[in-house]
Amino acid sequence: MKADAQSRKPIPTGEQQIEHLKQKGVFFVLHTEMEAARIREPELFNPTQPAPPLSRSRDAPAITARATMRTSEMKTQSPSGSRGRAGARISNPSPWLSLLCMVIYISVVETSPNHRRSRVSYRMKLPRHYSGLRTSSRFLLTTFLITWPAWWLNAVLTSAGIIDYSSPIGTAIHTVGVFGPTIAGLSLIPGGFTLKRGLAFTFGGLRRSLPWTAAFLVVPLVLLTAASDGLAEGLSPISAMGVFLAALMVSGGNEELGWRAVLEPELERRIPFFAACLATGAIWGLWHLPLWFTQGAGRETTPFLAFVALAVLLSFWLSALYRAGGCAFSCCLLHALANTLIGVLSLSSISLVIAAALALTGLSLAAFRRRLPIEEVCGGKPEWPAP
Repeated sequence: MKADAQSRKPIPTGEQQIEHLKQKGVFFVLHTEMEAARIREPELFNPTQPAPPLSRSRDAPAITARATMRTSEMKTQSPSGSRGRAGARISNPSPWLSLLCMVIYISVVETSPNHRRSRVSYRMKLPRHYSGLRTSSRFLLTTFLITWPAWWLNAVLTSAGIIDYSSPIGTAIHTVGVFGPTIAGLSLIPGGFTLKRGLAFTFGGLRRSLPWTAAFLVVPLVLLTAASDGLAEGLSPISAMGVFLAALMVSGGNEELGWRAVLEPELERRIPFFAACLATGAIWGLWHLPLWFTQGAGRETTPFLAFVALAVLLSFWLSALYRAGGCAFSCCLLHALANTLIGVLSLSSISLVIAAALALTGLSLAAFRRRLPIEEVCGGKPEWPAP
């Protein structure tokens, strides 16, 4: 029996499994998880730890003796097996079976949200700016895939004289494009969109944003009203209020659920605040490009580059307001107010318009100095939105 025991090969330990995987060329994939498991459960990777004896087996003494051999002697032997009491073969696990078990463990346990990862495993997580890049890319892709096909279609149809921009069909096509940033932003809510999460996403932080929101709304309203000769011809205060509500819900304000609540914070995780405002404003201005090719959209008299510059400036105001309180609805109100005042007022005093712009810039700088941490603005979730 002694000679038979010596002829049989030992059960491989954890270190020998690693060496075998190295030789097979598949160890590199699981190296990090093996190291994490080594830290969590070092007793499983102790090469000198003997295997437990098989009770009620005729070969138990030989197996125990074989398991306690020195590691240097064990490395010269290849895995094999022994026969138990009933003659059934007790096979050592195949390296590929071990690999399959490791993959299942990693897929099920290591990816569980309740599983406490080790320090080594945590280091292998993608850096936060990579997560932000994926989120911002998904947002931009969704936004442009919704908006540009609709708006370019509108541009082609209106240029060909098939439809009118102000017709029901033209208005419907334009409205679909307007909701591109809104749909993209709501689709990136952590945990998926629900009514409750959508309301929290939109109105969260409103109470702490009220002082800043009031200041950002009152200053341009007072100065631009003073800089105008009143409402445009044919408009009443009630109709102006209707224009504001339309701008808030379907013509500008709704965009802020994407541009300011998702894209700008995600860019700010990777680049400074002012660079993020510049990038967001430039992309926002480019997003409007099809309107310059749409007959009846009213953009022919405005140079596109001037509009992009205005979008960058407005992006700074809106982003500062959002960072001051973390409320997307405050940005919706300011965006809707800006669109309404430009559309319903007959501006005549350039000096007061410049004064309003300077006042908003000063407010934005003050709000930037009192800005909240980016994690608190995003609901305290460091990986928000979920990649």
